Amino acid sequence: MPKIIAVSVGDPKGIGIEILINSWKNNKIKNFILFSDIDNIYKYLKSKKIHNRINLINKNTKFTFKKNKLNIYSYKSISNEDNTYKSLKYAYKFCKNSYCIGLITLPLRKDLIKLKINKKFNGHTEYFQNLDKKKYSNMILYHKKIIVCTMTTHVSLKSVPKLITKKNFILNKIVCLNNTLTIDFNIKKPKIIISGLNPHAGENGMVGNEEKLFLLPIIKKLQKKGINIHGPYSADSMLINNNLKEFDCFIFLYHDQALIPFKYISQFSGVNYTGNLDIIRTSPDHGTAYNLIGKKNISIKSFLNCYKLINKIHKNIKINAKP
Repeated sequence: MPKIIAVSVGDPKGIGIEILINSWKNNKIKNFILFSDIDNIYKYLKSKKIHNRINLINKNTKFTFKKNKLNIYSYKSISNEDNTYKSLKYAYKFCKNSYCIGLITLPLRKDLIKLKINKKFNGHTEYFQNLDKKKYSNMILYHKKIIVCTMTTHVSLKSVPKLITKKNFILNKIVCLNNTLTIDFNIKKPKIIISGLNPHAGENGMVGNEEKLFLLPIIKKLQKKGINIHGPYSADSMLINNNLKEFDCFIFLYHDQALIPFKYISQFSGVNYTGNLDIIRTSPDHGTAYNLIGKKNISIKSFLNCYKLINKIHKNIKINAKP
C-alpha cells in the first residue's frame, strides 16, 4: 500500500482545487485522496475531462484506492461552505486512523465559514488544535531551511499583549515548538531566537515593558529547561543573513510580525505547518486567489512543497520514534 496523503477540498471555487488537479494531471503528485462531495465539484471535474478517471474510494463498504485514478472520498453537503467544512473533519479522521500519513488543507474562505457554518471558526490551525483536543499548537512557516513561528495566530492586534502575558502561555508554546523542531524537523538541540513585542524590543522599557516584565523571565526559565533560546530581539532585524545561518527557528509574537517577512522571502512557495498535533498537517501559504483562476504560469511551488514536507516529516517522526 502506498503512502497516501489526504487533501481537503478548501474553497471549491478557489485556486486550490485547480492547482491540485493540474498537478495530478501533469504527474507532479500521486497517491492522494481528495475529500469532497463529488456532486459539489462534479461540473468542475467534468470540465477538466477527468470524470471517467474518478475512483470513489467509499463507493463500497470496503475502501478501494486505485493508482492512476483521482481518488475521492465523497459525502453529502448542502453548500460549498458545508462541503469545505466537512472535508476538514473527514480528512482529519483518515489521518488520525493512519489511513493517510498527512493532510494538505487547500485554501478556504474563513469569513464564509464563520458566516454560514461556524461563527467560532478562526482558521485551520485553531480548528485542528480543538479537534485534536490540544491546549497548545504552533503555527509554523517553512521555506527551504527557514523556519518561522508566530506565538499568536488569528487574533486582533489589541488582544496580543494580553494573550502573550497570560501565565505559562508563551513558555508552554515554546516547549511544544522545541519538541516539534527536534522530532518533526529532526533538528538536534535547535537554536531559537525570539522577537520582542514592541519596536526595537522595547528599548529597555522606553517603548514598552512587556519584554522586561514578561519575556525575559520566560526566556530564563526555558534556558534552565535546556532549551537553546535567545532574545528578545527587535523583530525588524531578526531575518537577516547572519541570523539565518546561526539560528534554526525564528519566533515572532504575532501574526503579521512573522508572515510579512516570511512571505516576502518565500514568494508564496512556503508551507504552513501546524506543530504539536497528532497528525501531520500542511497548507499552501496563499489564499483562494479567485482572480488567478484559469490564468497561465500560476506557481504551484507552495502546494508541491506541502506534499514534500509531509513525506519528510513522516520519515523524521519514524526515525525519532521512541522504542
